[in-house]
Amino acid sequence: GNSTRVDAQLIRPESLGLDDTPEVHTFANAIATLAEREGVRVILLDGPQGWRATHSTLVHLRSCEREARTPGKTGLPGVVKPSTWTRMAEFSVALFDALHERGWPRLTSRWSGERVASESFPTHAWRMLGHQPLPGKSATTTLAPWIEALANGGVAFPRGNVGHDEVQALVAGLAGIAMLQEGLAACDVRGQDPFIEDGAWREGFIVSPRLP
Repeated sequence: GNSTRVDAQLIRPESLGLDDTPEVHTFANAIATLAEREGVRVILLDGPQGWRATHSTLVHLRSCEREARTPGKTGLPGVVKPSTWTRMAEFSVALFDALHERGWPRLTSRWSGERVASESFPTHAWRMLGHQPLPGKSATTTLAPWIEALANGGVAFPRGNVGHDEVQALVAGLAGIAMLQEGLAACDVRGQDPFIEDGAWREGFIVSPRLP
């Protein structure tokens, strides 16, 4: 879409051959193939891309998580708070690794329009757009105010069942459009450049849309 209108499309996982328990390389192949087909240059993932740097002054979390106030915290490799999120976090980091292998590296401060994978956090995206964040799925009785907020911002909703996950993905995805239209300076960027330490990716940026 252009800066005034965003035409959102929903791609069902089963249309990409994803119907089982997620497996990292199957998932990465599906995302990369879809991106290739649609001419996409920015992939946004709501999940951690790495672990805390060993010498960070923050004990339990990465700097981007502190700045964006995420509920989940990734510490040193394999250490996640709450611990029940460990599998999700490890899957997410591995997915970023697998996308990197397929030509979708993690976002850095030197980005200038090439293909990239970036971390997002929908709750922070809502805050940066001046809205009350959408509560968790179990605490949400209606999506109407958030759908209306996005529609007022120019998002044309796709036909089909738009649920909690889709609304969260849509608000986070607005950062990708801002990146492509106006560069990283048009986004809210939290954290620091990702780097490899002891064979594991550390730190990284969380990117969100923001009011101009």
